[in-house]
Amino acid sequence: MKKRIPYVLAIITVLLGTYTIYSQIKWYDFNSGFAAVKNSKKPAVIDFYADWCIWCKTMDKETFANPAVEKKLSRDYIAIRINVEKNDSITFENKTYSAQEFAAYCGVEGLPTLVFMDKEGKLVTRIPGYIKADVFLSLLDYMKDECYKKKVSFHEYMQQKDCGK
Repeated sequence: MKKRIPYVLAIITVLLGTYTIYSQIKWYDFNSGFAAVKNSKKPAVIDFYADWCIWCKTMDKETFANPAVEKKLSRDYIAIRINVEKNDSITFENKTYSAQEFAAYCGVEGLPTLVFMDKEGKLVTRIPGYIKADVFLSLLDYMKDECYKKKVSFHEYMQQKDCGK
């Protein structure tokens, strides 16, 4: 029995790791995600990342793999990922950019960085750095409810969890 315990633990670890990799979130490349925004009238979250970025991997494991985040992001948003080291061609506002050029256009200065897009396909804001799941869930609600249009700061929203609906 004692010999089986490490084997069972190894299997559980592999299965949990697989769950993290295969999250429920459907990630789009930018061009197909932007088309989905236009068709669905849902806002978008754009995740700028790189394979070498430790905090990007931490966001994957701790934030994006959180079941509540997966559910809310999948239900209410179009999730877009851009690897800044790939040579993908991105078309936005009748211009074509490389991934690096588009990241610069969006004001990305470090990784990870999230950029929010409204349901009309307009860029709203960017949030640099690692974001914990609980804060990200509130941020998703804040952006979905368009509190920024009502001149309610995220700090005020976090205190009241409301933007004057």
